[in-house]
Amino acid sequence: MNKILSIIKDESFGGILLIISTILALIVANNSHSAAYREFIYLPMGFHIDSFIFSKPLLLWINDGLISIFFFAIGLELKKEFCEGEFKNPRKIILPLFAAIGGIIVPALIFVAINFNNEYVLRGWAIPTATDTAFALAILLLLGKRIPSSLKIFLLSLAIFDDVGAILIIAIFYTSDLHYLALIGAGVIVFALLLLNLFGITRKSFYLICSVLLWLTVLQSGVHATLAGLITAFFIPLYKKNGAHFLDEILEGLRLWINFVILPIFAFANAGVDFSKLKFSDIFSGVSIGIFLGLFVGKQVGVFIFSYISVKLRLSKLPENSNFKQLYGICILTGIGFTMSLFIDGLAYKVSDTFNYADNFAILLASLCSGVFGYVFLRFFANK
Repeated sequence: MNKILSIIKDESFGGILLIISTILALIVANNSHSAAYREFIYLPMGFHIDSFIFSKPLLLWINDGLISIFFFAIGLELKKEFCEGEFKNPRKIILPLFAAIGGIIVPALIFVAINFNNEYVLRGWAIPTATDTAFALAILLLLGKRIPSSLKIFLLSLAIFDDVGAILIIAIFYTSDLHYLALIGAGVIVFALLLLNLFGITRKSFYLICSVLLWLTVLQSGVHATLAGLITAFFIPLYKKNGAHFLDEILEGLRLWINFVILPIFAFANAGVDFSKLKFSDIFSGVSIGIFLGLFVGKQVGVFIFSYISVKLRLSKLPENSNFKQLYGICILTGIGFTMSLFIDGLAYKVSDTFNYADNFAILLASLCSGVFGYVFLRFFANK
C-alpha cells in the first residue's frame, strides 16, 4: 500500500504535463506551423547495416518504442504487486479485476452496437476500453483529502489490470501477419532472459541488451512491440543477491522518465487534431459517437456495475473509508481514455486522418467530459 501511495504525486503531476502537451499539440496543429508539425512527426528515422535497412516514421518510434517502455514499467508494477504487494492477497485482487473487466466489456459492447454494420469501423471496438491513469490521478490530486487514499489505490490497481487488458487486446486483435523466423528469435531471447533470472544475474546491461533485441524481433514478427516490454518485466529479479531491491531500483529510475518525458512526448505526437478538417457529419458519425459514448458512458457504467456486483456478492469489499457515491465518482474518471485510447486508435485505423480526426476529437471530448464531470461529482455530490 505504501508503495502505491508513494507514486501518486509523481503520476498526478505527470497528468498535468499531459494536459500541457495536449494543449501545445492542438495549438501547433491548428496554426501556421501545422504542416511542419506533421512533417516532423512523420519524419523517417532508422538505421542500416550493409543491405539491411530499418526505418520508421518518428511517430511509430514513439508509439512502438517509447510506449513499450511504459508497458515495461506496468509489467514491473504488476510483478511487484503479485509477489509482495496488494495483489498478494487474492481478495484484494477481485474488486479492481472485476472493475477492469466491466470497463472493457461495456464500452466495447456500446461501440459495437452503434457500428455493427460497418466492418472497417468495428476495428476500433477497443478504443473506448482504455483509461489514462495519469490524467485521472491528476484530477484526484486536485480533490486532496476529500477522497480517501484507498480509492486512489483502487484506481491504480484497476489501471494495472486495465493496461494488461489493453496489452492482451493488442496482442490478440491488432497483430498483423506473423513472421515465424522473427518469433523464433524472440523465443531464444526470452529463454536468455529466463536464464538470467534463474541464475540471479542483476547486471542491468544484460537485461537492456536482451530487451532491445526482444523488442526488435517482436516488432519484426508482426506482434505489436509493446508485448516485449511486458515480457521482459516478468523476468526482472525482485532482489539482488545481497538483498538489495533490484526491481524497485529499475522502476524508480523509469518513473520520472515515463511521467515527465515519454507520456508527454506521446501526447504531443498523437493529440494534434486538425480542427479545420472536422466536418459536422464526421462529428456525429458512428465512429465518433461510439467512442464518445463508450468512454463517457460505457466506462463508468461498466466499472461501477461490475464493482457493485462484486461487493454485493461479498466477493470483495468497498475500499476502506469510502462509499458507493465516491466509488462511482472514481468510475467516472475511468472514462478519461486519452493517451491509451489514442494509441489503440492508431493501431485500429493506421492513418490519423481516416475520419478527418473525428475519432481523435471524440477521444479528447469524452476524456474532457469524464474529467470535468468526475471532478464535479466527487467535489460536490460524493461527500461522506
